Amino acid sequence: MHLSQVQAATGMIIPIWYPKSLPAGEVQKLLAACLADAAPFAASDNVLAIVDGAPYLREPLRRLEKRLGTFRTIAGERNEGKGGAVAQGIQRLLANPAIRFIVIRDHDNDHLANDALNLVRLSAHIQSQAGTEMTVVIGRRQSIHRHLGFARGEYETLMNEVIMDAVRFAVSRAGGALNTQFSAAYDLPPDLQSGFKCYSRAAAQRYLDVLAQASHWAPGLDVRRHGSEVPVLVETWLAGGIVGEIQRASMEQPPFTTYDSAGKIKVKGTVLVWTLQRTEVPLTAARQFLLNALARRNLAKDDQGRSELLALANWVLKHLADYRHEPTELIETISYSGYF
Repeated sequence: MHLSQVQAATGMIIPIWYPKSLPAGEVQKLLAACLADAAPFAASDNVLAIVDGAPYLREPLRRLEKRLGTFRTIAGERNEGKGGAVAQGIQRLLANPAIRFIVIRDHDNDHLANDALNLVRLSAHIQSQAGTEMTVVIGRRQSIHRHLGFARGEYETLMNEVIMDAVRFAVSRAGGALNTQFSAAYDLPPDLQSGFKCYSRAAAQRYLDVLAQASHWAPGLDVRRHGSEVPVLVETWLAGGIVGEIQRASMEQPPFTTYDSAGKIKVKGTVLVWTLQRTEVPLTAARQFLLNALARRNLAKDDQGRSELLALANWVLKHLADYRHEPTELIETISYSGYF
């Protein structure tokens, strides 16, 4: 696709929330850097900055909109988390039949807008080569650990491994096999939790369906708030769609993050519980998937790190056992081969 074709067919969503304590000057700096460079890749009416229920951000954002002219501000009334904010933007963009691709970018300005072009081009290429309109393209970070730091990188990698095991289990049980050809240039598992993605129109609609049905699979857990990245990937695979990856630039250190503000066990556990429920992985298999991923974590060689990882794994197992009214054996230790 030529750049002009990408611009005509692409929408872009940037969900925005900063704490009230963040200085106004820093907010303006982050917003301007994130929104100024969108123009070459999507028309201004199709670049949506979604304020996630933070009224104190609306006026600064509207002033910036007037100055830059590269985006439109959508002021959400309630804070619904990233998933809810993205859903608002998708609903608006899907009303435009010309939109074939929707790029989601985080508000932390840890990436470059120009990588959106490669995400859209790969999505179009997958559709052309594989004959499916259900595609998601992940903007893969070169190194999760270098970008996020060691501990957070360990958590994300553990989650990615368990999620991929669950998806393969479900797809294989149905007599299928995952098509991973369009991420074959990179090591497994994919960078599932990257906040820079491109959804095809069909996958964007699937995103809305996932959030609408989330409580069915994980009652009492706020998947809409905490499940902005993973559930749509799972649903895409289960529907026979294709997930691809292409490398994108990442800052050495994110300039802003809300990581762990809601508690990492609850946030990460919610995504894992939803995934294992949706893929209907038996409890014994879910426990083994968790054990496998735990045994691969270097963080588990540290006493505190191991304790926290076990707390996450057992939080997940307890919720699964409660949902299914089945007993489960919690994980107390991690076994290794002894030598390697």
